[in-house]
Amino acid sequence: MCICTQYTFLMTIPIAQVCNCFAARQAARFITQLYERHLSKAGITGSQYTILAVIQSRPGIAMAELAHELVMDRTSLVRALKPLLSNGYVTAAPGPNAGRKMALSLSSSGLEKFREAGPHWQAAQREWELMVGSERAKALREELIAVTRM
Repeated sequence: MCICTQYTFLMTIPIAQVCNCFAARQAARFITQLYERHLSKAGITGSQYTILAVIQSRPGIAMAELAHELVMDRTSLVRALKPLLSNGYVTAAPGPNAGRKMALSLSSSGLEKFREAGPHWQAAQREWELMVGSERAKALREELIAVTRM
């Protein structure tokens, strides 16, 4: 099929039915809103909880490793880290090899905030799994993780 025919064909179908990016973004916004509703009770966002969770599981993680783990560019990560640093939840210290590499860790208040948010995250997990079913939630999660590891 030539590109002209493909374009004409796409113009007759709603974008939501054919665009992978649209569907992924729509689902991401929907799921994010669910988690934000729960995590806001702890005073953090879903993105902040995720950052705290990764840092908590890997104390001293380098900025580049964290960006890779979160599939974020460094600039976006720095912007996302700013409130966590200014609230004192995350500490940044020169890494073991010094230079410009920063090692990120949770402060005691960061660990406390992470623990405070945990039950709210669990409530969001339960709500999502009730909505889509636990097996489907697991399958979706595994498939999405696999896509990011390609």
